[in-house]
Amino acid sequence: MTRLTFDPYIPLALWVPLAVTAGGLLAWYGAASRRRLPPRRWPWVMGLMTLVVVVPLVILLNPTWLERIPPPAGKPLLTILVDRSASMGTRDVEGKQSRYESACGTAAEMARQLKDRYEVRVSSFAEDCTPADPDQLAKKTADGEATDLAAAVEQSLEADRPQGQAVVVLSDGGHNAGGGVGRVTESATRAKAMAVPLFVHTIGGEAGVRDLQVSLNMPQELAFIGQRVPVAVSLRQRGSLGRRTQVSLVYEGKVVEKRDVDLKSDGATEALFHVAQPTAGLYRYEVKADPLPEEVTELNNTATLLLRVVDQPIRILLLEGKPYWDTKFLIRTLTADQAVELTSVVKMAEGRLLERKISRRDTPRAAAAKAGAAKPAESKGQTEQWSIRKDAAQVLAEPEALAGYQIVVLGRDSEVFLTDQALVRLKKWLAESEGSLVCFRGPPASQIGQRLGELMPVRWTPSRETRFRVRWTQVGQALRWLPALADDQDALASLPSLAAVARPERSASLAQVLAASAAGSEGQDLPAITYQPVSNGRVVVIEGAGMWRWAFLPPQYQRHDDVYAVLWRSLIRWMVANVGLLPSEQIALRTDKVSFSNTEGVTATLLVRQHAAGAKPPQVELTGGALSQPKSFSPVPSGSDPGQFRVAFGKLPEGRYWAKVAGDWGTKGSTVAAFDVRGNLAERLDVQAQPNLMRRIAEKSGGAVLEAVEPKRLAEQFDAHLAQTRPERATRSTAWDRWWVLAAAMCLWGTAWGLRRWSGLV
Repeated sequence: MTRLTFDPYIPLALWVPLAVTAGGLLAWYGAASRRRLPPRRWPWVMGLMTLVVVVPLVILLNPTWLERIPPPAGKPLLTILVDRSASMGTRDVEGKQSRYESACGTAAEMARQLKDRYEVRVSSFAEDCTPADPDQLAKKTADGEATDLAAAVEQSLEADRPQGQAVVVLSDGGHNAGGGVGRVTESATRAKAMAVPLFVHTIGGEAGVRDLQVSLNMPQELAFIGQRVPVAVSLRQRGSLGRRTQVSLVYEGKVVEKRDVDLKSDGATEALFHVAQPTAGLYRYEVKADPLPEEVTELNNTATLLLRVVDQPIRILLLEGKPYWDTKFLIRTLTADQAVELTSVVKMAEGRLLERKISRRDTPRAAAAKAGAAKPAESKGQTEQWSIRKDAAQVLAEPEALAGYQIVVLGRDSEVFLTDQALVRLKKWLAESEGSLVCFRGPPASQIGQRLGELMPVRWTPSRETRFRVRWTQVGQALRWLPALADDQDALASLPSLAAVARPERSASLAQVLAASAAGSEGQDLPAITYQPVSNGRVVVIEGAGMWRWAFLPPQYQRHDDVYAVLWRSLIRWMVANVGLLPSEQIALRTDKVSFSNTEGVTATLLVRQHAAGAKPPQVELTGGALSQPKSFSPVPSGSDPGQFRVAFGKLPEGRYWAKVAGDWGTKGSTVAAFDVRGNLAERLDVQAQPNLMRRIAEKSGGAVLEAVEPKRLAEQFDAHLAQTRPERATRSTAWDRWWVLAAAMCLWGTAWGLRRWSGLV
């Protein structure tokens, strides 16, 4: 089908006066030439002259022919996704029907009514997505161990589908696979980029289960020889099963300790144990709660604790430009930890710095013989040495100043320590010694130079003093540095506010915000705790002054008494246990987690000190679980450091496993790793439908929520989307693109000129 349109070269406001002027001139010419031409010849001359004038005016209107391009052959694609995960077996649909049965009936009806208009494909999904026959779908059972909504959407998208496509999702929205909600929304965004709307229908309601779940606030602990470590156990009851249960701490099959714990209906409570070991190594404990009647599952009544005992303390260097209350309480908190050996240097006045070294009494102290040191003062299990230094610039500039330290803490006004030479050594220490740098009250210096700025995960802008409270981000919550409160309240958000005179902004590409703050009247979330990797080390920035009040709480905050100490203890162990080797370790094997799901691959990290480039790393042996005999795995290099390797054990059946470095490496705890593999219990426990997530992915993709699934209404919405995203296409050709138009115009002009000349007018 071809149609003619006009696209003028000049505005009509100019073309109309031009046409009127041309008509007037033509009329004048006709009146003037009437007496000079024979009566029979005058109409022919005027007719040709009129055409000569009209043709340029028409060409200025730019006549364009539009020729419609036929649409691609074939029908648009409609993919129907049916969730077959275990949560879809919940019977909370009208008529005591399961969610899965309702979804199967809806999918079959849609496929039957829409197959003439679209190419309909039906797939079922759980941890994977597979094609299905809509008539045979109801014969299957909802038994998937995980819901990977993101993968189901991505696998349904076709890269080359010119006829158009759409996806219908029939699910309860309970995504519990890797990546969380962010991965699902990314999939919806990808669908929108491909012009594929997601039409979602949420099946199910606020159904719940009755269950008792045991979890550890810190499933991995690091302790010094003989140190008693508190183990906080969280018991969460869904529904109301009982008022009390007994919790046992088990080691090597023997009960070490028992506790009777009062339970809360639809809430959490805590029990506290203490563990200690006299020798270095890796120790696996198990916390068990007695099962309660009518529990949906007993698999989550146990939790595993890995206690790694070391014979060398964690050595920390703290540098402070002035005496502050924050520094005083931080020193008190760090020295209370038996696994920490602290050296603090505080500038008291110009040319006078107080250096204190606090260590365990039974720890070898080569520095005790240092000239000028005062007589050691002994306290409960500790020795304290102090001395006076005069030059702050030499603290970090000395060649071996950082040797043996795993963590360096910088307070305010630390520029007296941070000379150019000191910053070079600090950066080298982060890269080679795999240390961690902590700035615990915002910017460590009043002016952040280029060298120091390269290490910082944030940039600061001077501002007026603001007060703010701190809350965890999603990344910070996953680290579980603090125990969850019984009412699921964020413990940090309940603590006294902090003060800041500089506005932080995340700038480094690898920076991760663990906690955020709402600053002042602007209400904008700003980084409060941020970290980034620097080579093999880490840099952590904690914003705000006045955190010492968290360690000295008024009566209204008494239930948060231990938050300050637990936060610093968790931070220290996170920095030491997850980065690099301890000074006494030549090799270390560490799994990424204590507990893995049987739907995910199990991985570990192997670190070898002074490993020659190109040399083969030692093998890693895996035992336990469903393995009848040890199985060997070959580590592969990871990163640019020749001493870093990754070990991939793959997906493993449920069970308890041990991994060990093969060869003559001894039996130290650093050469052994332990982990559990469990089934994904989220499908059995978290069965509440998530309509908000379903609505979110529909909006992100440009689709819609189907409150009531009506095939006719769905077809109307799909057709409207196709009309909007795939408008009618046509080819355009102007008059000047056609040769005969130009030839006719030239012929007309030549004929008019010849007739006028023959008539004696030229």
